[in-house]
Amino acid sequence: MELLMRRAGLADLSGRPKWRRAGPDQIARDLVERAFTRNGLNQLWITDITEHPTREGKVYRCVVLDAYSRRVVGWSIDSTQTATLVTSAFGMAIGNRTPPTGTIIDSDQCR
Repeated sequence: MELLMRRAGLADLSGRPKWRRAGPDQIARDLVERAFTRNGLNQLWITDITEHPTREGKVYRCVVLDAYSRRVVGWSIDSTQTATLVTSAFGMAIGNRTPPTGTIIDSDQCR
């Protein structure tokens, strides 16, 4: 995960946060502001995880979509909803597109 994030120019927050009320500086800003149209590739990636029931049990699918081209740039399917599901999809997306610094990733889980 760290390697994929470093290649994509992303950084994580270190340390375990203590339980307290979030201050204004700790609340994520909405960089998309419901404007999902873009004028170039790799400016905005949209991601989602969906659950699909099958005869053998549930499977989960993570998809990374480029908002400009409306194409799937990365995806992953797994029987469990873990970090591996997401990192596999982002690994494929980064390998397929090599996003520039500043690419925004939007997920309904970020809100």
